Amino acid sequence: MEGLPVYGYAGSRKVTGSAERRPERRKETRKQEKKKSADEMLLEEIISKSNMQAAYRQVTGNKGAAGVDGIGVAGFPGQLKAEWEAIRTKLETGTYQPQAVKRVIIPKPNGGERKLGIPTYMDRLIQQAISQELTKMYDADFSENSYGFRSEKNAHQALQKAKEYINAGYSHVVDLDLAQFFDRVNHDYLMNELSRRIQDKRVLKLIHKILRADIQEQGSLTPCKQGVPQGGPLSPLLSNIILDKLDKELEKRGHRFVRYADDVSIYVKSKRAGERVMESISTYIEKELKLKVNIEKSSVTRPWFSKLLGFTFYHKKGEKGVSVHRKSIAAYKKKIRQITCRSKPHPMEDRMMEIRRLNHGWGNYFRLSEAKSVFGTLDEWVRSRIRLCYWKQWKKVKTRIGQLEKLGIKPSKAYQWGNTRKGYWRTVHSPILTTALSNAFLKKAGFVSLKDITTPLKNC
Repeated sequence: MEGLPVYGYAGSRKVTGSAERRPERRKETRKQEKKKSADEMLLEEIISKSNMQAAYRQVTGNKGAAGVDGIGVAGFPGQLKAEWEAIRTKLETGTYQPQAVKRVIIPKPNGGERKLGIPTYMDRLIQQAISQELTKMYDADFSENSYGFRSEKNAHQALQKAKEYINAGYSHVVDLDLAQFFDRVNHDYLMNELSRRIQDKRVLKLIHKILRADIQEQGSLTPCKQGVPQGGPLSPLLSNIILDKLDKELEKRGHRFVRYADDVSIYVKSKRAGERVMESISTYIEKELKLKVNIEKSSVTRPWFSKLLGFTFYHKKGEKGVSVHRKSIAAYKKKIRQITCRSKPHPMEDRMMEIRRLNHGWGNYFRLSEAKSVFGTLDEWVRSRIRLCYWKQWKKVKTRIGQLEKLGIKPSKAYQWGNTRKGYWRTVHSPILTTALSNAFLKKAGFVSLKDITTPLKNC
């Protein structure tokens, strides 16, 4: 019987077909219906128990500041226990309304300001849950040249790729600065892009509400008509979704580039080529992505005059490598000056602890630098600032003499050094303190040098 024609009727119309084909068609139809059903039930995936638990661990683990409701990480578990069932129902019925976002202004190192938006913990949880599911949908299709806010990508990889381009002969870089990118995102454009992939209209509606949530600043509420507030868990992914279109355009044109969030660097072989790329890509960004390029801050320059993620590049005797940018060094020194400020009567133990924390974070990030001498130079400068703190604390001559003797200085020498008329900074660099407060002493007191933190990279 197998393989014989099958005849049947649909009304008065005669239908013929294979006995094998009809089950295959039904199977394919069921697959399509199942896929369609899954696509339209994205919200159920977002608020599933496993996804929400993962989002909760991420949000509470970050221990961020409280939003407009004043509920912090300590009070959030109680709020969640009391309110989650009602909020879940609102999410399912499309009636959930995010609370206002608290605006916080953070000064930039270059003198500008960065506007952060802090959602409530409940809204943060929901945004994180959405982000986790959307990442599964989008991340695999993102460009290999996109390094920001991705689990398998990081800033160091972006620097290594940029170095690879430079060593391959791409001797100029087009640094594109997107003016106030997060504040200028067009909501209609973003929602249109999201609707191409997201079939569940409830999720689209929820994201639109998140984007349009009011902004609370100095007690007053302002409607949000454009932009993606920095500070929410969903914003980084949305920024990558928008700028992925730029990545694809750059790849289509055959450009070598790296992008980390809104930092875009395109590597070309001449200044003239860079100027052409700058003009054409700026036009594309403003026309197609509805964003603005800051012409004043964008430039075509040599890699060693550029700044990428706090780093720069050097070119010495034919060797090209990664180094720490001077502005990053200046920012580090500013923080050390604040910690070792003469007017602050902090115990030395507290100062040492703050310096250790700073050095561990700063050193681990900038350890990629191949210009290792910068760490030794900074270490010597920090030690001088610490010695200055000790000397300032020993205000009276008698105290200084006694402290020097405790440190093993002979009484006659301690008397001579304790009565010095040298200024503070000269004293710091004289044998008075470089001998009494030696490097070994400072290390024993808790100082951890940048050189010690960054050296293990050589063994990797």
